[in-house]
Amino acid sequence: MHCSPLRTCGLLAVVLTLLGTGWLAGCGDYQKVLKSTDPELKWTRAQEYFADDRCIQALPLLQELIGLFRGTERMEDVYYMYAEANLCIEDWYMARYTMRNFSKTFPTSDRSEEAEYQAALCSYRLSPGANLDQSDTRTAMDELQLFLDRHPESEKRDTCNAMISALRDKLETKAWNGAKLYFTTGKFQSASTALANFMEEWPVSQYSEEAQFLILKSQFLYAEQSTERRQAERYADAIESYFTFAARFPESELIREAERFHRQSRQGLERVSKD
Repeated sequence: MHCSPLRTCGLLAVVLTLLGTGWLAGCGDYQKVLKSTDPELKWTRAQEYFADDRCIQALPLLQELIGLFRGTERMEDVYYMYAEANLCIEDWYMARYTMRNFSKTFPTSDRSEEAEYQAALCSYRLSPGANLDQSDTRTAMDELQLFLDRHPESEKRDTCNAMISALRDKLETKAWNGAKLYFTTGKFQSASTALANFMEEWPVSQYSEEAQFLILKSQFLYAEQSTERRQAERYADAIESYFTFAARFPESELIREAERFHRQSRQGLERVSKD
């Protein structure tokens, strides 16, 4: 084999080695296919590479064939395989783009629905952890819901709904972490406001019990830190929050601690009232 490391074949060899493919011996043959002016040969080899999961080799050929077969009957097959090859190498951004483009370019194709689904699935895979910006998560939810709206009888309906639910949980966790952070950092006035806003946005949340309890605790601690002339109002807020918590979660493991804050808030209110 005669391949300079600065040439495409050498670069490809490095990539393939990293991927564990072990095809270095075929480098010269692959170069001949790349340099060939025979589109049928390129198409045949691209299909062989793709079938063998050698997607990194198939991609340059398929990309070239898109230009060569544009406007022909074979274009649909070539472009779909190109989109699938991007899925194969887990380039989710490029795979999403090409799958979207396929469904728009070939809307009557038998593969159009699958392409729409795969594009939405790429968006799902691009959704980051709950501690990061959730723009991609919202995009994924919108795309999955759009797929369901367009294909309400799809066999992938349950899978899409499960993914939407998982994405919604991630948004909920992101909102919860943000609201709870005010309490963790000792900003009790902001905490009670942020936690109340969280409860309003997520009324049926897995964090509802803890959120309602932390509203009570934040208001009590904020009252304790306040000047005497503002304490009466703030102890009263804590007392009101206790009754809300006790009514919603009477069997909570936190009820005893909530009662303690209620009792101390009443004592504080009586003290400042006498003064």
